[in-house]
Amino acid sequence: MTKHRSVTHTHELLNKSKGQSAIEYLTTYGWMLLVIAIVGGAVFTTVQGSSSLDSSGFDAVSGVAFVDGGLTSDNTFQMRLRNQEAEEMTVEKITLTNEAGNKVVARPGKTLPVGEEKTFNTIGLTETGGQNSVNVEITYDTGGLNNLAVNGSITGAFSLDTERAEPGNGEWEFVDVSEVNQSTVDTSEMSDFYIMKYEASRSDANSTDAGSESTPVSQQGVVPWVQISQNEAIDKCQQAGFNLPSNRQWQAATMAEIGNSSTQPLGNTNNNEDSNGDQGTIDPTSHDWNSDGENDRTLTGSGPDTWANTIGVHDLNGNVWEWTRTVVDQSHPMHKGGSNGQVSSWNNNGYPETLGSSNSDFGGDYYWSSSDDNRAVQRGGGARNGARAGVFSLTLHNAPSRSLRYIGFRCSFS
Repeated sequence: MTKHRSVTHTHELLNKSKGQSAIEYLTTYGWMLLVIAIVGGAVFTTVQGSSSLDSSGFDAVSGVAFVDGGLTSDNTFQMRLRNQEAEEMTVEKITLTNEAGNKVVARPGKTLPVGEEKTFNTIGLTETGGQNSVNVEITYDTGGLNNLAVNGSITGAFSLDTERAEPGNGEWEFVDVSEVNQSTVDTSEMSDFYIMKYEASRSDANSTDAGSESTPVSQQGVVPWVQISQNEAIDKCQQAGFNLPSNRQWQAATMAEIGNSSTQPLGNTNNNEDSNGDQGTIDPTSHDWNSDGENDRTLTGSGPDTWANTIGVHDLNGNVWEWTRTVVDQSHPMHKGGSNGQVSSWNNNGYPETLGSSNSDFGGDYYWSSSDDNRAVQRGGGARNGARAGVFSLTLHNAPSRSLRYIGFRCSFS
């Protein structure tokens, strides 16, 4: 259901934000607000200009009102939205689409009280010399109605970064670090980022074959890319314009809260309590490691919704271990010098503080150490790890050069 109205109004560009206005912040730190035209929406001058705004299409009476916006020097598109509905709304999705159909999708999931304003961020735009247009769709829920939308387009000296834009099928998820639980991981020095919705696969993978292409993509229902080293995973992500997430980014992307099981997704953990008896579609190329008549991996994102976290990222618990780009030596406090055990307390840099007996706050998740330096951090556990897998599971067993059939990855970008 899409709302379309033709209301035109003029008002001064608003400068409200938390603590310091977005425009003041940009000016203070020497950032530039580009000239942006909202077609069916709003027209902006530069920060130093008249600051007047004309808009139509983003409804002035009800719906979501587009108040102001701009592109910062780090290519974050900031838009300030106002709730003009009669009830609280949740802004579920902001989609930017260029003429070629490439997309960047932010899924903030933020509530917006009646009459109030909030700033929403999305990435995937980059500054250019010429003028381009990008379509904007804002999707929200309110008053028992879902997937309401308002549409417009922005025009300015920027374009969608097609090397880093979503391929058009909703397979990246946006991590707003301000929404991350800070007891789980400190994001104070972390920028918002996108992460693959599904574990990476080769671009030509399908439901019966892993494929042979060297470009990693995020797609549902295919054979995940495994038997790849951390070194190779970093290289493949970077060749595609992305990166491998750091350990802290991976933890942030889980959106998990210590002691809150509703934020700790289930997954493919060999049909134990972490899978809740559910099963995804078995990967026919995987291995029956325990001779129970069933192979250990499932196809990407083929499990139930309970196998995805609160922002829609699938398979963070189990299926295959996932490389991060973080590497540690024995001197790092994450390294326990060969000790293994269940996570009993947590450091908010994204790793276990202490090990001990099972602690339900962490869902029985497990930590595996090593006696060696140069250990690449893997997260999430695999199907063969059973109940020990999960969003707090971590292993330092392997060097960056190691490749195994139960280790995969997913890319991120910011």
